[in-house]
Amino acid sequence: MHARVNTIFGRRDKVAAGLALAEGTDRAAVEASFGNLGLATFADPDAGVIVAVSYWNEPARASAPTLTAARAAVAAAAGGDLVAESYAVAWQLPATASPGATVRVDRLQIDTATAGAGLRERLVRHVRHVPGFCGAELLVDRALGAGMLVTTWTSDSDAQRVDAAISAVRDGGTTTTETYVLVRGRAGQDR
Repeated sequence: MHARVNTIFGRRDKVAAGLALAEGTDRAAVEASFGNLGLATFADPDAGVIVAVSYWNEPARASAPTLTAARAAVAAAAGGDLVAESYAVAWQLPATASPGATVRVDRLQIDTATAGAGLRERLVRHVRHVPGFCGAELLVDRALGAGMLVTTWTSDSDAQRVDAAISAVRDGGTTTTETYVLVRGRAGQDR
């Protein structure tokens, strides 16, 4: 499975308009596309950031012209710029979170030979049974040796409580940690 991560750096006063479009015609276009395996959206309204992660059976399917136009329309509605990244999905612990849950994104340097296989085992051991844990996935760009560890929590306080545990499971140094609010998960993964 492959993931396309679209991050829009917009204006705080236009995030709601961008999200409305992303959750309306954009979601419909993505989910109706051949090869699509779902779409998750999360945002940081205070920073003006919207993130949409679409999942695909083949990475090329994420670049269809209609989808490119839909992404551009969401960026324009949010008054911002779009950054698109492509990843392979190394592994998932399916998320069962409600809208409003906290999504934590830890950007990591990873060992491309193992694609974070050891990270999954350590995460399960250290974090899986922590109250508030909803799910996790590791997205990997093998060419860059980069990964995105995406974990979902019932609340921001739950996500903050596990900083030490997340630090203990990293394969490499984190370049950034970002926190968002779940707008809507992939079909079948919302509660």
